[in-house]
Amino acid sequence: WSSDVCSSDLPGAGNEISFRIVAAEVEKKFPNFKWVPDYKPGADGNIGMNHFDRLPADGYSVAMPSCQSTFVTAEVWYPQTVKFDAMGWEGVANIGKSPLAFYARTKTDVNTPEKLIKEVRAAQRPITFATGGAAHKLAVEYFMSGVKPEKDTVETILYKGPAQAMADVLSGAVEFGVFPIAVGGPLVKAGKLQLIGLASEVPLAEFPKAKLMKDFVPGLNVYACWNLMLPRGTPQEIQDWYHSAFVPVIRSAVVQEQFDKNYIFVSPQEHTPEGVRAAMYRLRQQWQPFARKIKPE
Repeated sequence: WSSDVCSSDLPGAGNEISFRIVAAEVEKKFPNFKWVPDYKPGADGNIGMNHFDRLPADGYSVAMPSCQSTFVTAEVWYPQTVKFDAMGWEGVANIGKSPLAFYARTKTDVNTPEKLIKEVRAAQRPITFATGGAAHKLAVEYFMSGVKPEKDTVETILYKGPAQAMADVLSGAVEFGVFPIAVGGPLVKAGKLQLIGLASEVPLAEFPKAKLMKDFVPGLNVYACWNLMLPRGTPQEIQDWYHSAFVPVIRSAVVQEQFDKNYIFVSPQEHTPEGVRAAMYRLRQQWQPFARKIKPE
């Protein structure tokens, strides 16, 4: 029994990392159950989700869409592209979340929130941020709205995924980037990226000295998150099976240990269909008004 996992991002993205950790444990419980990843990036994940929306509701296909890209900005930024109603799918559970972080390439001394704010406000030169998804771009735009530069010299580049955005910051092609700490954290520890600050409410145990962006731009608190979804109309018994197979694994000690290493945390209140739906409604109410004020590119 194999099941296709439709991912709107490429390998190395947070949804791929978190699902791979959880799926490995589910396969141990169900040895005949195998996952076949189906990566379909493009238009900030909307190409993949258009494909998922056409799949049969037979339990053999699931999706791991990113919360902001699919549930918040898709219909706002890509109305001509989006062919789905994300709120119509059947939610199993939120698998995990990870704070976004602001990064700098190694060869720059603009490597703290204070220095970044000063540089952006001065607006003496072009400044570019590499982003890998809607939440990342929203974080940059929210940062800009709080900093209020004298003139617009900041550009955001939306890549096909966070791994691709990170690659250009690593190479030095782009000076700054915003993507989940789950993606960039290991390279910060390896000294290949500089961590400017976390878009988080609280510090992370793995980065206790990291500055919090909210202390410099109030409200700059943005997480990447990833939901496990089934097609609209999936029979209840299939939904129940996925819930019983995945939720205990997501909450297990072995997965928590792996999540901690990858800077991912779980929200138990979002481990039911009702919890997923309520969380996505809240996210839409919070961020869609802001998303309508900015352009996707």
